[in-house]
Amino acid sequence: MKMPIGITVMDNRHSSEMNSSRLSDDSSQSESEHEVSYVDDPSMYQLPADYPYHSHDQIENDYENHNNDVAVHQNSEYEEPSNESPVENQHSTDEGNSPNQAELVSFRQSSSFNESETYNESAMINETSPSIDNDNFSNKRSRTEFEIENFETIKGVYFEPPRKKKTDIGKKLMEKMGYFEGSGLGKNNQGRLQPVEAFHQKGRRGFAFEYTKLKEAITKWDPSLEVTEIEEEVHWMTCGLAPPSKEEMNGWMALGPRKHTIDDETLFCDKSILQQIINSKSIFDDLDKHEMRRARTRSNPFETIRGAFFQNRAAVKMANMDKACQFMFTYPKTLAPNKPLYFADVCAGPGGFSEYVLWRRKWTAKGFGFTLRDSNDFKLDEFFAGSPETFHTYYGPKEDGNVYDPENQKAFAELVMHQTKGQGVHFMMADGGFSVEGKENIQEILSKQLYLCQCLVALMIVREEGHFVTKLFDLFTTFSAGLVYLMSRCFRQISIFKPNTSRPANSERYLICQGKLSNTDDVVAYLQHANRILLDNDETTDVMQLVPLNILQENEYFYQYLKESNESLGRKQIVGLLKIAAYCENTTLTEDRQALIRSECLQYWELPDQSRTAPRSSRPDDRLQSILGSKFSAISKKVPITITMHDTDNTVCRPPCNWVFFASSYNKSMPPECEPTLYFGMGRTKVYRLVQGVWQPVTGIELPPDTLVYAEMVMEYRSQGRKQRKTVALHIIDAWLLGAQDISQKFMPERQILIQKFCESLWKPTNSVLARVRPVKQHTLDEDLTKTFALTPIQMKNGLAVMAYHPPQPSYSVGLNERNEPFYYIPKSLIFMDFTRKPWSMHLSRSTGYHYYFNYKTDEKVYDDKRPQSAEADFSYTFEKRFFLDLSQDQLHSIHLLNAKAKAKCCKPPRK
Repeated sequence: MKMPIGITVMDNRHSSEMNSSRLSDDSSQSESEHEVSYVDDPSMYQLPADYPYHSHDQIENDYENHNNDVAVHQNSEYEEPSNESPVENQHSTDEGNSPNQAELVSFRQSSSFNESETYNESAMINETSPSIDNDNFSNKRSRTEFEIENFETIKGVYFEPPRKKKTDIGKKLMEKMGYFEGSGLGKNNQGRLQPVEAFHQKGRRGFAFEYTKLKEAITKWDPSLEVTEIEEEVHWMTCGLAPPSKEEMNGWMALGPRKHTIDDETLFCDKSILQQIINSKSIFDDLDKHEMRRARTRSNPFETIRGAFFQNRAAVKMANMDKACQFMFTYPKTLAPNKPLYFADVCAGPGGFSEYVLWRRKWTAKGFGFTLRDSNDFKLDEFFAGSPETFHTYYGPKEDGNVYDPENQKAFAELVMHQTKGQGVHFMMADGGFSVEGKENIQEILSKQLYLCQCLVALMIVREEGHFVTKLFDLFTTFSAGLVYLMSRCFRQISIFKPNTSRPANSERYLICQGKLSNTDDVVAYLQHANRILLDNDETTDVMQLVPLNILQENEYFYQYLKESNESLGRKQIVGLLKIAAYCENTTLTEDRQALIRSECLQYWELPDQSRTAPRSSRPDDRLQSILGSKFSAISKKVPITITMHDTDNTVCRPPCNWVFFASSYNKSMPPECEPTLYFGMGRTKVYRLVQGVWQPVTGIELPPDTLVYAEMVMEYRSQGRKQRKTVALHIIDAWLLGAQDISQKFMPERQILIQKFCESLWKPTNSVLARVRPVKQHTLDEDLTKTFALTPIQMKNGLAVMAYHPPQPSYSVGLNERNEPFYYIPKSLIFMDFTRKPWSMHLSRSTGYHYYFNYKTDEKVYDDKRPQSAEADFSYTFEKRFFLDLSQDQLHSIHLLNAKAKAKCCKPPRK
């Protein structure tokens, strides 16, 4: 079979029989038929002589504008065309014809057709064209008709014809069975007419779950009622009355059956507000907790602050409150210079509050922690921001950390008072709480004993003018109101404060007490009595009130303050709860201010906007190189100069007032590991010492990160003979870095004061595992060494008699079980260090008895209060100029001879 030239072979064949009208959309045609259409007369494709030439794009545009259906006559079976009749594509070159005339297209006429083939209608028919029987290509035809019918031939591109829509067989079958449009299915036309609704399930809700409370909450939520302020104001309340006495409180306490509802507690809050709080909380009773938490995260403007770079949100809450109170916690006005900041953290595991304080104050803060053991314990390994070396945990004699236990309360108070010389801590924090899932509305009633014990411990351990902050929840009951009233009588002023970092939808708030008053012992005894009643856990005998209602109401200022606080925080909580409900129902709602508020809050609270990262491990050399650079490598190579007693006239006695000395337990016969050297702390027990130029790890010592000290390990003894006991301690002689604080440029006496403060902060009174860290007592040659450096004969456990040195011991360094057993050690050498830089030297005035500095180049003399900075030797200078005087036991008495010689020389300025 022959195929007409220019026709592309495709799968479908179309009939050659053309109708006079255009194919309609409803005409049917089997997709399985293979039909082809042919055109016999080649003159049909010849363009008129006067027809202007149109470009390919112009023809295509005309075709598209008229929206004609175009079909291609195709043949899937053909014979190769004969070479006798080649296709000729000719352009006219006759005179008078322009070069823009259309090309003449001729097709080879097919010579034969397969009789079995069928033919269908041609799609090359314009809507307005006459029957195919007419002369379709005569000169009388319109230009548009010709373009459309010959478009596919000229273009050489072919399209499939539009297919006819299929008949809805199912609809016809239903109509035969009696169905008519607009009626329901079924015998009685009872079927549904509306389509099945789309899937509307949210989160983990059930398929048929319909929660009307959420929809009602959306209508009540008013976004304009939400108040967001970065800078918060603390409203203080001053009671003005002294702490109540035992006689005054006689008959105040009232007992009764335990309550299990809070709906009727409207004495200190408007009834409608209380009811709205309860109703708003109940919205989430039947809602999935995960869905509620996700909505809470999206709705809270302060949510993305989270824990910042601390281990949890509690740390940022404390930072928030500290800033709101003008840093009265971390920088109290009552803090004495050169003394640690003492604080206590009670019921506060895992320790977010303490981590913040230690980050803010570093090693200058000393903390005492008391909380439940095990899962609620302090996570000291997670203290990445503030290193916990100066934080001492205690769990009471029963080792359980139960704050309800009177024995634990008493033991914890004794420990704190002993180390603080009976003064107490500068401030105490309490953040106790427990799960009340399913009983959120009565959280206040369930937490009443926790409220009481936290306040009780604070009154036992906080010093006068100290501060206290504790977490509370609702304050609607007479019991809670009475407890707050008692605290207002024991402190100068109090405040009920809800920080921005506390989620607005919960009942959490904080009681802040400023300036503890004296004479609070009667209140302590009163609260201890109430606690013993609560410990009985008798349903019929519960403490219902601590202060009578009439006394609370008579103090109008206190009563109004508490009522306004409850109502103000209640309204804020209602708005927060309704907002969460709205965000639960509409999951597309988001709080767009979170990122901006986070940045502004951290800046206002003076916290860096950084992520939480664990400390990196590194080698001591690398860490010191990054901190000190090349300065350390030069200093570390300096070794002390060994002298004898005969060399003292030309060394430590020229002039003697320039020098200080320390008693050491090392002599040259001992191994190098025992020699005083540099110790470097990298946090917790990662401590190294420099032995012959190599850093060696040391076990059993704990130092804050980035601590570099000149020290020695000393064997300390207690008692004598067979009862003699020995322990190891680290004696610090001098320091370059104390917990990343560079003190190397300070004057040596100032460095000694900081070392004493450092050791006081590190002291752990009940820890027998780690070595003690002590400051070494420094002596001068012009003091009375017969009193300050007295040596005592001691009998060792092996029966040998030796001369021992009993250094003075501060009260904090004596453990609770070591009150009558001071320690001593065996001095075997003296370390001399020059702390006055040339050309200055220090001398003792005979007329005034005070030390003065003399410049031998200028003859200038100044007293110590006007000491020039050029006379102060830094750490590098004193470390380089140190002498090592080795002494045997029979030479110790010669120290007093050296003392007498030095006193005589101290009063004489040296010659130029």
